[in-house]
Amino acid sequence: MLKTIILGLLFGVILQRSRVNTFDKIAGFAILKDFTVPKVLFTAVGVGSILLFFQVNLGLATLSLKPLLLTGVILGGFIFGVGMAVLGYCPGTLIVAMGEGALDTVVGVLGGLLAGWFYIILYPSLRPFLGPDLGKLSLHAQSSSLSLVIVLIYGTVMVALALYLNRLEKSGRLPSD
Repeated sequence: MLKTIILGLLFGVILQRSRVNTFDKIAGFAILKDFTVPKVLFTAVGVGSILLFFQVNLGLATLSLKPLLLTGVILGGFIFGVGMAVLGYCPGTLIVAMGEGALDTVVGVLGGLLAGWFYIILYPSLRPFLGPDLGKLSLHAQSSSLSLVIVLIYGTVMVALALYLNRLEKSGRLPSD
């Protein structure tokens, strides 16, 4: 648990220092004027996917897979997008901004908790509308050596995309903050 808290704090510090928890950075990317958000996300996803792969294979972490309900994922993604457009935060940046004292985050946190509560209550009624259960899909179920190659390629491509965006910004071919 202490490791999780330390890693969460470290991630929060990275988000805060990169300023991706601010409306200006998120809105700047939405209008393609600031590419800090995708650079941070590509880096986090690339490094995180490689580290998680090794943690799972070394027995330091476990995966808790949920079934793929495609209609539910699409609907959830739409709701997530609307919430992000209205608030100007995603869940991680919302909590970082709240930690900095941004009062507008209270609405987002309370709204998210309330929506989660309603979802739990209404889930039995909503389940038929969430689509067919496509099973618990995972790359981890494949052979370990094939998974390793795929994860290493994927992680490397994500980090390379972040570095490429950074180089484009520095060369002036992309707007920068």
